[in-house]
Amino acid sequence: MGRVKNWWGAIEVYRQRNIVSMLFLGFSSGLPLALSFSVLGLWLKEDGLSLGETVQFSLLGLPYLFKFAWAPLIDRMRLPFLTRSFGQRRGWMILSQAMVMGAIVALGIFTSASAPILTAFIALSLTFSSATQDIVIDAFRIDSLSDEEQAAGVAMAIYGYRIAMLVSGGGSLILADFLEWSLVYFIMAAFMTVGMITCLLLREPMSREKEIINAEEAELTEKFQKNLSKRVARFLAWTQVAIVMPFQDFMTKKAWIIILLTIVLFKLGDALAGVITNLFLVDALGFTKTQVGTIVKGFGLVATLSGIALGGVLLNKIGMFKALVLTGVLQLLSNGLFIIQYHLGADVSFLHVTIGIENFSGGMGTVVFVAYLSALCNKAFSATQYALMSALSAVPRVFLSANAGVWVENIGWVSFFTLTIVVAIPGIMLLFYLRKYNMGISHNFPVRV
Repeated sequence: MGRVKNWWGAIEVYRQRNIVSMLFLGFSSGLPLALSFSVLGLWLKEDGLSLGETVQFSLLGLPYLFKFAWAPLIDRMRLPFLTRSFGQRRGWMILSQAMVMGAIVALGIFTSASAPILTAFIALSLTFSSATQDIVIDAFRIDSLSDEEQAAGVAMAIYGYRIAMLVSGGGSLILADFLEWSLVYFIMAAFMTVGMITCLLLREPMSREKEIINAEEAELTEKFQKNLSKRVARFLAWTQVAIVMPFQDFMTKKAWIIILLTIVLFKLGDALAGVITNLFLVDALGFTKTQVGTIVKGFGLVATLSGIALGGVLLNKIGMFKALVLTGVLQLLSNGLFIIQYHLGADVSFLHVTIGIENFSGGMGTVVFVAYLSALCNKAFSATQYALMSALSAVPRVFLSANAGVWVENIGWVSFFTLTIVVAIPGIMLLFYLRKYNMGISHNFPVRV
């Protein structure tokens, strides 16, 4: 009976006001994605742009990969009026959300196949603004939630993100059957008020870490002023604190190189399998597009959301180390189901098992992994450190996964999925090494090694 109460207590965290707010911030974060890629591409194609030129618009997603480059500004740069009125995090959040809304409206006004350069420039401003919003919301989540709340906060943010992708990716297409594309984009822009209202209702997070760093910047400024002008001294002190210190702070962790390797390798097998799943099911096994759409995208989404919810609860019950190992092993084993599916062929019943377990374990793993990245951050530099680590974790998906098709052609499907299992092992084994160093987490997080 006691265990049931403990589990129910862990589930109850999802009802807390600060956790629920992450649902709406996640919604704000996920809304712009489809509007700058898939939906925009369809609009341009209908307007007469060639397929080749339309696909090239995918390059506009580069700001999401390189957002760490301006993350230090969000950590340390004060905005006129906004920072004073709302605080560092909320001020940047309001600004980025207003920029996203403005860019979506601008796309609604100016998008045209006859002006691809102007359209691309506006779309780039949207992805830049959206990436900026992601930086702020991630930092706000890390700063405002306690260690025990991080996993639940991550789960709620992902839920909001997924809902927003359905609204902007699916809802906008439905609306486009009845309305002009411009009006559809205006309606989508109005949905950004969800995040803006949420931001206005929340409090600015404060931390002891930020107070310490602010004091260090003041001391550095005073030190540099002995030999330099006041303006130059302030600039050098700001540069030291905003750009240099986040790296220095991370490198004070024992085994920090192993931590970086773990970040790169932990989701590698999952990323390799995920990037080519649709091709495997349709081209290799002969499933219909409708079957893939309903099972992979429909049933798979339900399984993913279930895994996300359980992952948030699981982390608080068994601790970071065990949760990472468990979800890592489950992700590894779920890739083996694709090998069984290959031998069974187009078996619809077993496809439900394959997709259900793969997506469920992937959802659990995502929550635990994102919570781990969050726990590694110093709240004084949360925007910069999290942006760097999340970009690093995307390296396998962006670069290595691009060669998945070539590998399949050379070694075959069974060997490929066997490879995805093998490459997942090092990331799990490194966790046992990091256990000696509290997983690299320097503050009081429930690691339970």
